[in-house]
Amino acid sequence: MKKTFFLYFLLFITVFIATAQNKAEIVDQIASKTIKDTTQFAEALSEVDKFIDDKEFIIAAIFLDNLIEQGKRLNYLKGLGDVYFKKSLVLKGQKNYLEAISNYEKAEDFYRKANSLEGLAKLYNGRFVLEYERGNIERGADYLLESKMYYEKLNDSSGLAINYNNLGMVYSEMDDLDASEKFFRKSIEIRKKIGVLKNVGLVMNNLGFIYLQNNKPNKAKEILKEALAINKKNKSDRYIGHTYNIMAETALSEKDYQQAKNYYKTSLTFSNKANYYMLSGDNKQQLGYVAMQLGRYKTAEELLAKARKEFTDLGASQLVLKNYKYSAKLDSARGNLSGALAWQKKYQKLSDKRMADLSSKKLERAEDRYKAELEQLRRIDEQEKRERKNQTALFKYKILTFSALGVLVVVAIFSVFIIKSRRERKRLIVELNESNLVKNKLFSIISHDLKNEISGLDGTLKLLKENSISTDEFQEIIPLLANRTHQTSIMLNNLLNWSKSQMNELNPKPVIFDIHDLIANKFEFFKPKADQKDIKLINDLQKLKIYADKDMISIVAQNLLANAIKFCNPGDIIVLKSIEREDHYDICFKDSGVGIDASNLNKLFAEDTFTTTGTQNESGTGLGLKICKELVELNKGKINVESKIGKGSTFYVSLPKAA
Repeated sequence: MKKTFFLYFLLFITVFIATAQNKAEIVDQIASKTIKDTTQFAEALSEVDKFIDDKEFIIAAIFLDNLIEQGKRLNYLKGLGDVYFKKSLVLKGQKNYLEAISNYEKAEDFYRKANSLEGLAKLYNGRFVLEYERGNIERGADYLLESKMYYEKLNDSSGLAINYNNLGMVYSEMDDLDASEKFFRKSIEIRKKIGVLKNVGLVMNNLGFIYLQNNKPNKAKEILKEALAINKKNKSDRYIGHTYNIMAETALSEKDYQQAKNYYKTSLTFSNKANYYMLSGDNKQQLGYVAMQLGRYKTAEELLAKARKEFTDLGASQLVLKNYKYSAKLDSARGNLSGALAWQKKYQKLSDKRMADLSSKKLERAEDRYKAELEQLRRIDEQEKRERKNQTALFKYKILTFSALGVLVVVAIFSVFIIKSRRERKRLIVELNESNLVKNKLFSIISHDLKNEISGLDGTLKLLKENSISTDEFQEIIPLLANRTHQTSIMLNNLLNWSKSQMNELNPKPVIFDIHDLIANKFEFFKPKADQKDIKLINDLQKLKIYADKDMISIVAQNLLANAIKFCNPGDIIVLKSIEREDHYDICFKDSGVGIDASNLNKLFAEDTFTTTGTQNESGTGLGLKICKELVELNKGKINVESKIGKGSTFYVSLPKAA
């Protein structure tokens, strides 16, 4: 015997040493392991669950402390939330509730920073379990409701199903049967909807029991019938036994003792198969009560005795109290009043002891809550002190920052003012220079071109006045005088429009008019000059309705025809025709004159005036085409030119159609 004991002892020591060595190796591996990314972090975290399940809390704590350092290095916020959550589970397992609460709070902080709704849902469910274990059912219910809110945001049906079942249990303990009923129903509905029927039978059992407590036996029967079918399908002896037990309670509430007896017996069979000792004892006790109601006192006594022993062994004092009450009733029914009194005394003694134990536990829980609240207040106070300190420092930084910003704003305002002043001065100088150029150009035209035209006309009229030329000679020069007068008129119109354009005073007044008629009038006007140079004018324009300022387009046509005549040789032709587009007409002024050099095409409409002499040395101001471009664009049109030396030129004027 001693030898055998020595061998067992040696084996135990060997196993213990080997286990201790394995634990040491695990701890060393944890400390030396470097995690490279969040994937490895998650894998490492999943390994902790094995230690927590095996209640290896010390190793789990070392593992988690190492992961905290690794998580901070990776700045993995959600991962750190998960670590602190699991650390809370470890501390709860060690009954260190205050530290568990502290770690739950740290986990919550990281989950919120990571915006992890899944983490927050899980966390509040964990806090419910902790408060439930500590007897703080109301506070636990609050955490469950918080958890429910996040599961709903996530549309996590599985999480909600579990959450609703827990809420049903909590409200049942708080005697809020309507709320309990509501949440059990919700849990069942979700489980059916997502097709997860594994534990739905258990929830249906709970709902059936609540229906019975809430005086709804018919509803209890209905849901229990469905629960029984599901539990049988899932082959869950434990849940089947529970279903039959509640069905028996329902029959008992209706005083159907025979039916209750049958259900209790069936429940006893399944609870024995599932080793569900508490339910097995309850079935025996209830069968004893039914036997008593049926007048089978001996059977009742035997069953109550068996149940009493089992409950005493299990430490189920509340069920033992119920047993004492039934035993007292049994002796009273048999006329054994002294026996009934003895059971009543036992009941009172155990009840007093149980109340004392409950009071002691309540005091312990109250003390734990008080300590937890004190710890919470201390942390809040420390947090407020840190916040006040941070706010003071932040206020100083704000003053310095705002002061610096104020200085920068003042400097920026002065800089902007100086820059604007310089830009304005430059703009005014440019405008002054442009104004001087306009003035010089105007004076040049007036002093040279306009002066020559007027001087020639004046000289001719003086000769006529002094009778230096005969009437016949005067008749011969009348066409020349008319042409020069016409040129002077065009020049004056161009000068007037150019001056207006420089002062931004040109405002179009569009009307609907026929472009063919306008061109016909211009052809009549230019016919003498064209005939003088032996140039043929052809108006192939159709009757076209244009929407534009008629006077402005008249000036454009006048300038383009004058230009065409100016650069045509005897025998050349000038043709006007139109091309219809989707929303406008292209009016083409085509001549077979000398054409324009390609290098000069870009100068025609430029800001700087550009002019060349005509085929008979006609001069110009260089303003005509510039005025044409401005007038056409004011009327929402475009002007373009195509030309080849010796082939002639074509000016395209695009003008909008009349609506």
